Amino acid sequence: MPWHRTDLPADPPNAPTLTPIAVAGRALVLSSAGGEWFAVEDRCSHAGCAFSEDGAIEGDRLICDCHGSEFDIRTGAVMAPPAVDPIATFAVRVSGGRLEVEL
Repeated sequence: MPWHRTDLPADPPNAPTLTPIAVAGRALVLSSAGGEWFAVEDRCSHAGCAFSEDGAIEGDRLICDCHGSEFDIRTGAVMAPPAVDPIATFAVRVSGGRLEVEL
C-alpha cells in the first residue's frame, strides 16, 4: 500500500484533537494520543456519523457523539456499544517533517 503525504506538520498538538483530512479520495480523521499520530476512517461503523462533525477524543478513546459508541483510536476496536464492528485504521508515519498515511 502506498504512503500519501499530507500538509500536516509532524508535531502533535498538546491536547488530543480530531483533524479531518482527505487522502487519496478517502475521508479520514487524524488524531494524536500520547504523542503519537493515528488515522481512522471518518465514519462510525454504527450509523455512519462523521467523527469530524460528531466525535471527540479522550485519551485513546474515539467517541462518536451521535449514539455514544467508543473505539480504540490505535486499533479501531469497539470499546463501547452500540457499535459492534470496528472502524478502519491506517498507519501514519513522519517523513520530512510532515505526516504520511498508508492507504
